[in-house]
Amino acid sequence: MKETFQVIEQMKESGVIADYAIAGAVGAIFYVEPFQTGDIVVNLPIKDNLLVSLEPIYAWLRYRGYTEFDDGGHIHIEGWAVQFLPATDPLSTEALAQAQYLPFDETLSVRVLRPEYLAAEALKVSRLKDVQRVSLLLEAEDFDFSRFSDLIERFGLEKQWRKIQTFLEPDSGRPL
Repeated sequence: MKETFQVIEQMKESGVIADYAIAGAVGAIFYVEPFQTGDIVVNLPIKDNLLVSLEPIYAWLRYRGYTEFDDGGHIHIEGWAVQFLPATDPLSTEALAQAQYLPFDETLSVRVLRPEYLAAEALKVSRLKDVQRVSLLLEAEDFDFSRFSDLIERFGLEKQWRKIQTFLEPDSGRPL
């Protein structure tokens, strides 16, 4: 994974992406036990047209020899299946802006969404695996429940939160 993160940092340094943050299950491993997906939320450099295209990312990667795609739309970078997700709504845009650098090891730090935003993004989707991720993130040492409550309210996630609370253990789903 380290090599994958180094490639993504190179993409930022060369201007292919304006910014990035590790999201989804891999973002959650910085706070809880590991999962097995590779979502990267990105901001692309501003262009004249309004259409969002991931082609500059794929062209940059193809030029460097990364050509293997799987059926799920992931490109394999240094043995890790990565899916690039443009920040296209207010929640993902704010999540990316608030991302923080966290150490991956002694020599590399990477941008990761804060745990409250990871939980809010999972809440927005609310699949069974997302319920599990929210439950684990609620228990993370770095989790700020008041920030999470604010995100739920500001991004209209109250209905999803109430639904997920029915699946949480009584002590883990703190009320708003």
